[in-house]
Amino acid sequence: MSFLPPLRVHERAREVALRWVGRPIKRKEDLRFLMGRGRFVDDIKFDNALYLAFARSKVAHARIRQVDVSKAMRLPGVRLVLTGKEVAELIKPWPHLIPTPPYYGIAVDKIRYQGEPVAMVVAESKYVAADAAEMIEVDYEPLKPVVTIEQALAPDAPQIHDGFERNVAWSKRYVYGDVENDFARADRIARGRYYFHRFISSPLEPTALAAYYDRSTGVLTIYDQHQQAPMYHARYSRVIGIPSNRISIKVPDLGGGFGNKQSVYPYTALVALASMLTNRPVKYVASRSEDLMALMHSPDRITEAEFAYRSNGEILSVRMKLYDNFGAYLRHPDPQNVTRAFPSITGPYRIKSIEIDATGVFTNTCPTGPNRGFGQQHASFTFERMVDKVAEELGMDPAELRFLNFIRPEQMPYETPIGSVYDGGDYPTLLRRALELAGYEQLRREQEVMRSKGVLMGIGVAAIVEGGATAFGFARLWGGDPKLVSGYASMAEAASLRVLPDGSVLVAMGTTPQGQGHETVAAQIVADFLGVTPDDVIVMPGFDSDDHPYSASGSGTYASRFSQIGVGALVGAALKVREKVLAIAAHKLEANPADLVLEDGRIYVKGHPERSITFREVARIAHTRLGELPPDTEAGLEAYYTYNFPYSKPVGDDLRGNLCSSYSALAGVAAVVVDAETGQIGVKKLVVVHDAGRAINPLILEGQVHGAVANGLGGALFEGFEYDEDGNLLTSTYMDYLPISATEMPELILDHMETPSPFTVLGAKGSGEGGTILLPVLIGNAVNDALRPLGVEVTTSRLTPHNVWRMIKERRST
Repeated sequence: MSFLPPLRVHERAREVALRWVGRPIKRKEDLRFLMGRGRFVDDIKFDNALYLAFARSKVAHARIRQVDVSKAMRLPGVRLVLTGKEVAELIKPWPHLIPTPPYYGIAVDKIRYQGEPVAMVVAESKYVAADAAEMIEVDYEPLKPVVTIEQALAPDAPQIHDGFERNVAWSKRYVYGDVENDFARADRIARGRYYFHRFISSPLEPTALAAYYDRSTGVLTIYDQHQQAPMYHARYSRVIGIPSNRISIKVPDLGGGFGNKQSVYPYTALVALASMLTNRPVKYVASRSEDLMALMHSPDRITEAEFAYRSNGEILSVRMKLYDNFGAYLRHPDPQNVTRAFPSITGPYRIKSIEIDATGVFTNTCPTGPNRGFGQQHASFTFERMVDKVAEELGMDPAELRFLNFIRPEQMPYETPIGSVYDGGDYPTLLRRALELAGYEQLRREQEVMRSKGVLMGIGVAAIVEGGATAFGFARLWGGDPKLVSGYASMAEAASLRVLPDGSVLVAMGTTPQGQGHETVAAQIVADFLGVTPDDVIVMPGFDSDDHPYSASGSGTYASRFSQIGVGALVGAALKVREKVLAIAAHKLEANPADLVLEDGRIYVKGHPERSITFREVARIAHTRLGELPPDTEAGLEAYYTYNFPYSKPVGDDLRGNLCSSYSALAGVAAVVVDAETGQIGVKKLVVVHDAGRAINPLILEGQVHGAVANGLGGALFEGFEYDEDGNLLTSTYMDYLPISATEMPELILDHMETPSPFTVLGAKGSGEGGTILLPVLIGNAVNDALRPLGVEVTTSRLTPHNVWRMIKERRST
């Protein structure tokens, strides 16, 4: 089969009986990790290696008068010192599709956030490099720092970048549907203003990068952590100035990614530059504080929202005015933190129209990047808080209002005002199941009793939709030159599959996993399509641009895309090999390929199992007994397939489109008790019901959802970045940042529904981010309900004991 259109992949996949897909088998890759045999960047050893360290700014905003590196250069063992000005003469700034200030990953003429590199040192050991970095002296002209969104937009605010007035990094207004008319038809309008704080997922493995430039061949080998390393292949080429075919990218095992490791690329280029200048391998491993201070933060956001609704509870239209804090630079892929939420921004509700007026600002804080949920948790926090506000204004139970506005199952597939095509789901049953598992009516009765005793008990309800696998058409939403992005659409991934002469199977993909279990899931899928077992299938770990297939338009793992786009590529390759296996078997058995069954390592004629041939024998024919091949058949048994999602088209001038390949849904119920004297929040009950379509491996899916829930809960109750008025980061260690641990996790009651997607190859949807999106607002709604007797409204996602105590105190003092 030389040509296999994506829709044909979908059709042919439905004809294959699935025996391994859907089983909760244990992860194949876990054994090497549990035995300490994982291979991470810092495990890679080089002969004659050098080590890189950065001299970082201790202030947040200043003009650089001079950088004195003389003391560092004199330290024995130092081989190279570069300032930002020197770097800017050697590499190009990082490209973007919209106008942005030049960005090199190192300060050139001005410091714009605390922790920004001002110089880089390369030495014989990491200790010498670190010591030398401390010796670098910088003569600063201090400037007033701008830390918050409000400060950035103030008329008298210092300008962080020339040419960007009032520190506006980017702005755009979007209108979908007849907002004016829908607001005019409304009986009432609810208004709210909300703040979503900065937090990240903080992978346990810090930034670790290495590079070696071989001058004899002109080949640059990069040992990378980037989740989209295949897509950045061409970007590295442009920035560093080497043709792509002379850049080899290798991504070994990753100790977590969560979107955060899409932000390592500025350091990757600097490590590569150091190797090119020294002609030796160079390695950089960040400290935890360096990563927390200077790798990336998720943007914080202020949102002003209006919900137009009728007196019967029907929500008609929404207006949102939002301000994102992009920090010191606007780096790719932002402003995607704003637009990433658009496909599911109206949630599981029948909203007729929506207007979004978005602005991104520069501040003297760490630049931003993707975090698990990428902007969807920001949008959902406002949306679900506002749904509760409408319910409160109407005197309705928040669950009742949601049932009233839910998209109904018979309306699926459902097109939203933005053009998203929701691919199935039963939202009323999803929430009803969550309420049943929580014992919602009993919780409400218990709440009445507790309140009569002066106990602040609250019950939160929330429901969200998670868009999975983003399309390149998103770039059209950012603005900029339409000619650059006019053809952007869909999303792509590649896979190769090779059957060896002994019948064993070798698979390679461009998906760059970071702990999602791709080696296991891919083996299950291939086993079904080739009639073997998962133990017969080996999936190559990590990513290697020399050996793994990939699509330059988006390969990698991000946006919960593997189960749809990665699986599409894998199934496409497997179908090609399957067809050839059946053709060879049919030739040997003198049968029609359509009459053959492929299972349990053998191929036989339907109704005549005695007429059979083993899978291993077919492999031997393909490789060594070439005289037994059918006429005009190519030798070998392998296939390469690049899949592109067929249901996503280019975005037009109206900026509408189906920009995700699937839409999962989650509903949750949380019961909390708040201590009025300390602000401490105790989670009494936590229920989440999840629908991610067909579960390819329910055990791995369960782990993904547990992890996402913990991530979101940590963000709500503990984790966050805070700056003082001078731009000093106050939470640059785990002692201050407070990542959630197992001891802080309450018992989670988790249940799953399966509504297979009609648009993805195996019916699976994205599943890795929904819990992180749901939990901040679920807890926010519960705490708001607990504090209602005190007249306190929760308008922030940062619900630390101190913040809750302060809200109570401020209310009592009014």
